[in-house]
Amino acid sequence: MEWYDTYSVGVPEIDQQHKELVELVSHLQSKLSNGSVTQELGGALRFLVDYTKRHFADEEKFMASINYAELPHHKELHKKLINDVVLILLDIKKGKAVDPLAFIDFLTDWLINHIRYEDKKIAKSVALTSTNKR
Repeated sequence: MEWYDTYSVGVPEIDQQHKELVELVSHLQSKLSNGSVTQELGGALRFLVDYTKRHFADEEKFMASINYAELPHHKELHKKLINDVVLILLDIKKGKAVDPLAFIDFLTDWLINHIRYEDKKIAKSVALTSTNKR
């Protein structure tokens, strides 16, 4: 997984956190593809969930500050991802087999698509807010 400037939403704090999330997922992806971290998957996912929760809270706070019209929908998307990952963590805790590569593919697709199709709307809203204040 790699960061591209086209993913930027134009809000420095959000862009920086997105870059960090991409790095975290990329790091986890490379370890999993080498087969070296299967036992550490639970810990890595807990860290990723904690970081993602903080990022989502920051992003939602920013969206509220600009009266982002799609905030309720966006919050639901965030909540669903966290719930999905927590369910996977519970499966790991119960000893159920989890395909780490399938999970990382899911997470990569979700993150990239969320940034490109949902978070990009924030940039449009910021631009409209700036235009209306002139």
